Amino acid sequence: MQNKKITVFSATGKIGSELIGLLSAAGIQTIAVSRNPEKAIRMPCVQWVQADMSSRESLYKTMEDADSVFLLSGHSHGFVEEQSNVISVARELGIKHIVKLSSAAADKDSPFLIARVHGEVEEILRNAGITHTLLRPTGMMQNWLGELAHSVKTEGKIYDATGEGKRAYVDIRDIAEVAFRILLQPEPHAGHSYFLTGGTAVNYGEVAETISRITNQNVSFVSLNIEELRQRMQQQGKPEWVINTLLAYTQLQRDGKTATVSTDVETVLHQPARTIEDFFRDYKNAFLK
Repeated sequence: MQNKKITVFSATGKIGSELIGLLSAAGIQTIAVSRNPEKAIRMPCVQWVQADMSSRESLYKTMEDADSVFLLSGHSHGFVEEQSNVISVARELGIKHIVKLSSAAADKDSPFLIARVHGEVEEILRNAGITHTLLRPTGMMQNWLGELAHSVKTEGKIYDATGEGKRAYVDIRDIAEVAFRILLQPEPHAGHSYFLTGGTAVNYGEVAETISRITNQNVSFVSLNIEELRQRMQQQGKPEWVINTLLAYTQLQRDGKTATVSTDVETVLHQPARTIEDFFRDYKNAFLK
């Protein structure tokens, strides 16, 4: 197992950094790819490489002698081209397996931009002839460490327009552990798509109750309508395409279409997915006033 060599893209991001830590601790030779590797924490067995996914030429050094690749990148206007470049170069270099971090709603015919571009890349990957596994996570708990944590700390409130709609949020640490297991032993997972969720679907009223209980402070959920949330995001300076995408997913949750719970995390890890209670206990300090 230690003779494997694995390439991880977006290695300084939330999921990538968790995955790099697991690979390093296991003694796996890892090529960690980032546009800004100088910001990275140095770890045993990890070689940091700077590359731009929009440049095919810069990608060859990132996958040299690698067995498997973890494919992840930020959402940008060049998303499909960038991930397609990685897949193309991986095929040329004889990469044996690609684990792609996708979207729970991935569909090349989707009206939603993020779902559509992930669906397009999934089709490119299927047609490339490389064995692969697709990871399709739902909403990620660690996203709560941004605006939500700030409003909890400063106002004791959570603002959202999802109403009573529920989602089975997943912990990024579980996503990274699933990717880690598959990268080390990809054969049983070849051709599989895993829908990664937590074990229970919750709404933001229940999230507020959980934070209140764990932090011993009063946190309430302020239910906005869609236009109120749009105005709030505009005031925060979010780009219009980001706002439109987030509001589309907000509407789906508001309409009760995102409450599906999957056991795929437990199937791969042989242990239950982390709960929101686990998350808020571990990140308690981020939500204290």
